Amino acid sequence: MEILILQGPNINLIGVESSKVGERVTLDKINKGLRIHSHGVGSAIQLRFLQTHKAEKAISFIQRNRKKAQGIIFAPAAWGLYEYSILDTLKLSELPCVQVLLDENYGSLDESDSIYTTVCKETITAHPFKAFIDAFDVLLKHLS
Repeated sequence: MEILILQGPNINLIGVESSKVGERVTLDKINKGLRIHSHGVGSAIQLRFLQTHKAEKAISFIQRNRKKAQGIIFAPAAWGLYEYSILDTLKLSELPCVQVLLDENYGSLDESDSIYTTVCKETITAHPFKAFIDAFDVLLKHLS
């Protein structure tokens, strides 16, 4: 089973925000925690990560992997307000998607503000470490 992890603009700088609240959260730590968690669930699960600031890279990532992947965990960040081309791509891919919005310490959107809420199976809003793990578990539940 293959799951896509698509992380939007500025999520690579999550460490800057985490240091403001006295934490040491980085994108590498989030992704490593997700890999460890996925291996604990099943060795046949492959995660494919992309963090990008460019919508066209995100669209290509979804299109290129849509027939191999079984689902997507998507952290849109600022795209949640305006990037309709990614919304169209998610709809066309027909892959189950779980949206990740980070808690208020990390400048996240509210679920009602995100244009992706209607196409995602669920939206998870939490601390970054918890949000991605919970999104993974929710997506697996939808896939089984």
